[in-house]
Amino acid sequence: MLLFQIYFWAVGLRGLLQSLLWVPGIRPGSKGDSSEDYPLISVIVPAHNEQATIRECVRSVLDQDYPCYELILVDDRSEDLTASIAADLARDEANFKIITVRKLTEGWTGKSHALDVGGRHASGEWLAFLDANSSLDKSALRQCYQAAVKHKVSMVTLSPKFILKTFWEKALQPAFVVASSVLFPLPKVNDPASPVASANGMFFLISRYAYDKIGGHHGVRGLAVEDIGIGKRVKASGLGLLFANGRYLLRTRMYEGFRTTLDGWMRILSGSMNYEVATVVRHLAIHVLMSPFAAVFSLYMFVPAARELFPNTWFVLPLIFALELLVIPPWFCSQLGIAKRYSLLMCLGNLFLIWTFVVMIKKILMKDALQWAGSTYETHLYQPTNLNPETRSRDTSSCGE
Repeated sequence: MLLFQIYFWAVGLRGLLQSLLWVPGIRPGSKGDSSEDYPLISVIVPAHNEQATIRECVRSVLDQDYPCYELILVDDRSEDLTASIAADLARDEANFKIITVRKLTEGWTGKSHALDVGGRHASGEWLAFLDANSSLDKSALRQCYQAAVKHKVSMVTLSPKFILKTFWEKALQPAFVVASSVLFPLPKVNDPASPVASANGMFFLISRYAYDKIGGHHGVRGLAVEDIGIGKRVKASGLGLLFANGRYLLRTRMYEGFRTTLDGWMRILSGSMNYEVATVVRHLAIHVLMSPFAAVFSLYMFVPAARELFPNTWFVLPLIFALELLVIPPWFCSQLGIAKRYSLLMCLGNLFLIWTFVVMIKKILMKDALQWAGSTYETHLYQPTNLNPETRSRDTSSCGE
């Protein structure tokens, strides 16, 4: 058990080192050459009851230094002040329009439907999708477009700087992000030879050609993790995908408080595992072995016997384990823009992660209805879906461009 724990963190260290090579960090930069020919980028923001965050999100887009963009906000059946706040911000902005969705089309999740509606109203050669609980640095559009050109890819997506305010956000978010990184190691996502693919729906930039070729959000209309589905289809189609560290460009408060964090990550992790019980059980076993109770138990059983068998070297493995815990979790947090001290709470977050996996198994076995953002989708159950593209995507674009 102790050897497994040492191995787990060693793999994590290897992943962090590989990230230095395979996961570029995109930072804010100077305005650049204004004479350069920039394509139109349509920024699409889906908003469902986002009155607390929509102002900051919209303002971050309107302040972009990119010379040619439009903002499309899709008011998705909001019942709060989202629409009026957005309308106030749009009053003197010629490149800002608001689309209202009053009814959800059957067979779709709300977010995919809103993004599809926004995409159909967009005029840009490139599309940028931004969550309403996120905000951008003023150079984000330009830097991401330049990264797409530099790396010759059709899609750029970012990991954010997480804004954590409550105790439970600080305790839970790092542990759940670790679980996600085990599922989708970013060096493998960026490796063209690896089938591993993902994307972050908080923000991604994609060429209109690539978006149409994979069928846009229509192809992922029933997925609870539509962003991962988009990333998988882009990479499977050979269109080029870059997952960059965007902690200097993208800020997000992903969830607020205890209950919403657990529910949100349950949706993400179960969808990411395609609702397959065997996959959930495998990851449950990994995180049980990495739990604080397992660590204490393994040291309790190992140290007395090792001191008898190896009196001069018994401390080597515990020392390696201790050094890994001192170095790797804080480094991982720093890559997410999270204060290193929050890594001390990962042991608590791990226990709730284990509980989440157990509940996921129950939901999959019982085929519970998907619940998301206050909506219950009776037609979308916890059962395998088309997360992975079955065949190479064909061109569904209706235009000749």
